[in-house]
Amino acid sequence: MATIAATVLLAISGVSTGPKFPCLPGGLKPSDIVAAQRVGDAQKLRQTTVQDTLSRIKARCEDGKLVDRNQREIRFYRVECFGAPTNYAIETTRRQAEELEKLRERYTVITMTCTPDGLPRP
Repeated sequence: MATIAATVLLAISGVSTGPKFPCLPGGLKPSDIVAAQRVGDAQKLRQTTVQDTLSRIKARCEDGKLVDRNQREIRFYRVECFGAPTNYAIETTRRQAEELEKLRERYTVITMTCTPDGLPRP
């Protein structure tokens, strides 16, 4: 009986017991890293998660889609990183820039790092 009362109380108060963003695209978790960087003398790692980013932009689920505060759909894009500027790397970087430009015309795009550990790639 107490469980039913608690569930009703949570429903009335608007507090959710489920995940904050149940409409995240498949394969993506709130704890996934969007950005990472080494900071300070000790090179402490500062990571920004999907959850942090979505909260910052006041995202929410609407009709099964993830949208920002302006009701613009959100898309995630993980960039590829390269060390040496090979022809493949240059072409891939150019292609990624074109894809991102097109996506940004229609969606709010969250670009995800290729280095979640915050270490520079050789």
